[in-house]
Amino acid sequence: MLESIRIAAKTWVAKVVLALITVPFALWGVESYIRSTPGQDSIAKVGDEKISSQEFSDAVRNQLDQFRQQFGGGIDASIMDTPEMRKSILDQLIDQRLLTAAMQAGELTVSDVALRDRISNEPSFQESGQFSSARYDTFLKSQGYSAARFEALLRKDMERQQFVESIASTAFSGSVSARQYLWAAEQSREITVATIAPDRFTAEVKITPEQVKKFYESHQTEFTVPAQVRAEYVELSVEALAPQIQLGADEIKAFYDANAARYVQKEERKASHILISVAATAKEEEKNAAKEKADALYAQVKKNPKEFADLAKKNSQDPGSAINGGDLGFFGRGAMVPAFDQAVFKASKDDIVGPVKSDFGYHIIRLTDIRPERAKSIADATPEIEGELKKQKAQKKFAELAEKFSNLAYEQSTSLKAAAEAVNLPIKQSPFISKGAVLQPPFNNPKLMAALFSDDVVKNKRNTEAVEVATNSLVAARALESKPAVLRPLAEVEPAIMARLTREEAAKLAKKDGEAKLAQLREGKPADVKFPAVLAISRTNLGGLPQNVIEAALRADTKILPAYVGVENPDGGYLLVQIAKVIEPTPADEAKLKATSTRLTQSQAQQQLQSIVSQMRTRVDVSITKDALEKKADK
Repeated sequence: MLESIRIAAKTWVAKVVLALITVPFALWGVESYIRSTPGQDSIAKVGDEKISSQEFSDAVRNQLDQFRQQFGGGIDASIMDTPEMRKSILDQLIDQRLLTAAMQAGELTVSDVALRDRISNEPSFQESGQFSSARYDTFLKSQGYSAARFEALLRKDMERQQFVESIASTAFSGSVSARQYLWAAEQSREITVATIAPDRFTAEVKITPEQVKKFYESHQTEFTVPAQVRAEYVELSVEALAPQIQLGADEIKAFYDANAARYVQKEERKASHILISVAATAKEEEKNAAKEKADALYAQVKKNPKEFADLAKKNSQDPGSAINGGDLGFFGRGAMVPAFDQAVFKASKDDIVGPVKSDFGYHIIRLTDIRPERAKSIADATPEIEGELKKQKAQKKFAELAEKFSNLAYEQSTSLKAAAEAVNLPIKQSPFISKGAVLQPPFNNPKLMAALFSDDVVKNKRNTEAVEVATNSLVAARALESKPAVLRPLAEVEPAIMARLTREEAAKLAKKDGEAKLAQLREGKPADVKFPAVLAISRTNLGGLPQNVIEAALRADTKILPAYVGVENPDGGYLLVQIAKVIEPTPADEAKLKATSTRLTQSQAQQQLQSIVSQMRTRVDVSITKDALEKKADK
């Protein structure tokens, strides 16, 4: 359901579905609409409600799709195989069931009248302001729903919305809380930091051979050179197959003719603007003042258009374009907010129009250039068409060859020759690969690496299975050479161990000395500490200092100044912090207090939802099958 929405994100169908599901999903994530059905095996049970293996599998795939959209298609599918990742997804499904149980316990219901009004008043289901059965039917067909199915899902979403609103209505953060929060967040302090470095105590440290030997024996994994393998491999992928595809001129022309609309560059216009900003929620006098200023600027540029760029630089409150004299570059119809868009596409070249009112304020617009609609020739479109057709055919070819490739890699397990010849791809060779190292594709795949270092591959010289390392990409490999893991001898690593133990002991002495000096300073006694120049720090201005220093300085009791705190240096040793002055923040105006109060209220509502889930876990029996988090559970 969600994937189809993403693909059609600009259609009215997508907009209505997004509008219906956005609010309930905003606080606790997307819940799969697929419920358990009789006969499906379940991997977890929440009260009487089951979570099927199919639902879990769908959730895993949906999460992988989201990762690939966010970080690129090359994300390795095996990242979903870890128990930690799978547990996280299963926990989300369980939490959703618990929230549903809490919602049902609250007896929140949506009447048939309310459901009917929600559907009939949805603009995307209307024509000329009236509900259109034809549009509604088109939507249902496009999404594969029956009316009863969709309305049941919508009713459930509306119930969730009621539930969220009932929770949110109990959360409240007033101006006092907001003021206290802003005071803590924005307060700054003048501090100075003295470092008690471990190096000062190195000469006092004496490490014995017995200590070195004991450390070596208890940290042998650190001194072991990992196993290594040099491999040969074949990678079957859409990208590898695409160059093999041959296309005829007739195919390219047929595709061009069938998709001619794709190769039309719509009209674009270039404009500059001067923005006098005013919020839609501003007071009437503020709006009037902004309008008066915009009117005055409009009269000035109409009188002398050559001054437009200079006036934009001096007066426009759109910082992104003001620096360029208001220039917004070329853009197509629909790229700007409606009022702005309408004004630009009604104007003629060099026209100055305005002031145009939008949610951002008042715009004075100058249309500086027009690129008329133009079609791309078949010659210009050919590289793009070839790329798309080759990819389409390569995907089909991949689907045809994948099973054969996998079977040959398995059946003729002592050589990759047959598998490589079947797909007409070369056998490549890798340099030596260290087990557990951070590697480049395709060896950054944990499943492929596990197979490559298995006894069957290393000792028996057999092929790995064909491993999916990315979408539409299979790799089969075999070991050419291998080196076992080797423990480096004590004599070789002894100097490094000696240096490490010396640093650690010196750091302990530095901390002890620092804590003693801190006690002296707090008692008002002289201490051999030289503090450098002061600097102002806050939670948003760290001054290049470690986070733990900032937190300690801001939490310190400053009833008596100077105040002192001490923290361990992340790089070793001890830091003495002197707080010399507290700088109070500027009192927040009402708008800032209101915005902060809203954020705190939202945070409280989120915490309350999480608290409800935790409480429901103590009241509702939750059971998970023993092998739920293993890969085989994902079918």
